[in-house]
Amino acid sequence: MKYLTQDEIERLLVSIDNKRDRLLIQLGLIMGCRVSEIVSIRTKSIHPDRIQLWDEKKDRYRDVVIDSKTKALLDDYLSSEWKAKPHHRHQLFYFTSKTANRILKRWCDAARIPPEKAHWHTLRHTYVVQSLDAGVPLNYIVEQTGDSPNTIIKIYGRPSIDSRREMVKKIGVYWKV
Repeated sequence: MKYLTQDEIERLLVSIDNKRDRLLIQLGLIMGCRVSEIVSIRTKSIHPDRIQLWDEKKDRYRDVVIDSKTKALLDDYLSSEWKAKPHHRHQLFYFTSKTANRILKRWCDAARIPPEKAHWHTLRHTYVVQSLDAGVPLNYIVEQTGDSPNTIIKIYGRPSIDSRREMVKKIGVYWKV
């Protein structure tokens, strides 16, 4: 499974020099969503602390939480670049999933991230791996990504060596031998 390291995330975000692309990629990292969900965001689905997404796989809407930095970037984009595209008033982005992947590949290249990691699903994997490593409860990750608990455990459930070391330290606290 491919995911971005913290260093790669920082290099990627620092390399992006326009609002639209920064917002696109930051949403992918903070929301852990499929690229099709990101490019289909409608402006009426944007709320102060969340975005309502249409989950194609489950045929329902789900609310995905965003942080204040991403919300500020979103507001800035909507008040500047987005307004210049009046024929796309209802869509946040005006391109396809294929274009979103090309945008990500271009910025990964600029950030010297290996080409095999330059795919949208890498952002999704990064979100889940970081969430698991941070100890985020599984049900939160399920709600954010739209994946089932079984999928998350089966695909992403391999904790890093550092996480396992921390677990062993925590368990050792209870043993007073």
